[in-house]
Amino acid sequence: MASGLTDDELQKLYTWIDEIPLSRPKRNISRDFADCVLVAEVIGHYFPKIVQLHNYSAANSSPQKLYNWNTMNTKVLKKLGWQVTKDEIEGIIMARPGFIERFLHQLQFKMAKYRANGGPVRSAVANNPPPPVQQQQQPQQSYSQGAISPPPPVSATGYDRGALQKEVDEEILLDKEQTIQELKETVEILELKIAKPEQLV
Repeated sequence: MASGLTDDELQKLYTWIDEIPLSRPKRNISRDFADCVLVAEVIGHYFPKIVQLHNYSAANSSPQKLYNWNTMNTKVLKKLGWQVTKDEIEGIIMARPGFIERFLHQLQFKMAKYRANGGPVRSAVANNPPPPVQQQQQPQQSYSQGAISPPPPVSATGYDRGALQKEVDEEILLDKEQTIQELKETVEILELKIAKPEQLV
């Protein structure tokens, strides 16, 4: 496994995430969590006092995703006694296989430790700590159903490597197209600035 987790650990992880109410439909865990918004929601579900959801805006561009993750690193994860590396953040932003699962597994452990050390927890979940919960049937959209089944199927959650690579390629292409558009706009502005002095001559 790219995440370094066993199939059983991954299944428990997906089931845990499935039981947390999130603001987006569950499609592909790597892409869904890439901009850090859902990470903030997961932490806010258990510890609303240490995360401010308005600091994290939905993003398609890598710079905005990076901004969200840097904010998470310095304002929230630091309080949990942990920070992720630049390489880990880059892997998550690029939706590389296994990166978000490894991060969420570590996050689960850090949140449980934080709670055990007396961290302020939401009263409604005071008796429901972050460690994995028992599997149960989920509604149509979930990360846990069909996510782990050797050999990996082409599933609604998109965990087959080919589909994931295609999505990553599409996202890279979108980022490049956006960069090209920004550069074109910059060139047009510079051409206008050059043209104005010529008109005065």
